[in-house]
Amino acid sequence: CGQGLRLVMISPSCSHSPHDEMENPLMSAQYFRTSLIVALTSLAASVSLQHDADADDTWGTITGRIVCSEDAPAVEKIDVERDADVCGIVGLFDESFVVHRDNRGIRNIAIWLETRDRVPVHPDLKDPPPEAPVIDNRDCRFEPRILTVRTGQIFELKNSDPVAHNAAVYARRNTPFSEIIPMNQPLQKKFAKAETLPVRVDCSIHSWMKAWLIVSDHPYVTVTDEDGRFEIRNVPAGEWKFRFWHERPGYMQMLVTNGQPAPLEKGNWVLNITPDRTLDLGDIIAPAGQFSAEKK
Repeated sequence: CGQGLRLVMISPSCSHSPHDEMENPLMSAQYFRTSLIVALTSLAASVSLQHDADADDTWGTITGRIVCSEDAPAVEKIDVERDADVCGIVGLFDESFVVHRDNRGIRNIAIWLETRDRVPVHPDLKDPPPEAPVIDNRDCRFEPRILTVRTGQIFELKNSDPVAHNAAVYARRNTPFSEIIPMNQPLQKKFAKAETLPVRVDCSIHSWMKAWLIVSDHPYVTVTDEDGRFEIRNVPAGEWKFRFWHERPGYMQMLVTNGQPAPLEKGNWVLNITPDRTLDLGDIIAPAGQFSAEKK
């Protein structure tokens, strides 16, 4: 067979051995490319498995307790002028600023990760819990005072009282609404967009009734309990802004940690989350003066 055109064509009538194929530069190049693709694919799979194995090391937890600098203020009773036969017998009081009488813990301070960027979410938190969050009208008050909701998550507004209530929800980025809540027939709602601030909820029938909705597109939101404690689990490692908010002052104006003012800017505090560690902020003192501001 003629070999002068070996790099261009090989006559099918000519026999050749594997050794001849390896001598052919075209065949050698194809072999090299195939080997390289296989090697890179194996490397990518190895990196992916390693990342999955190390996933638990890329998340941390934040805990702390927010306490008032002064003793709990005197309870302000509510003057019930509507449906007094039901609402007037339960001992209602102003819940816009609630401080524990024994340990000064401040209830209902909201804390959330504040960013416009996409937030990595821990695999266990990708989907919201299957149970719908609920705000109940019970004893002529909203319970809870602050409800956290994920975008796209159905939440319910209930009426467990024997009197009529409504919910006026003053959303900004979503469509606001005001509807009567029938007894034992919950309203079901959901929001498509995250709200930049907590959304006020009123009962137009009973003027003292107020609550708040925090609508977020990630799960890193919490509210202090009756002792002022809070915890946010499985936060992505790194530096993140966390916003501290209360319904009276709005953005928290001052917090004191370890005897020094926290570096707050519009309620934002930059915290560094260390992988596989708990950032315990301890007792954080909130000067009482900021809560005497006009109620929002």
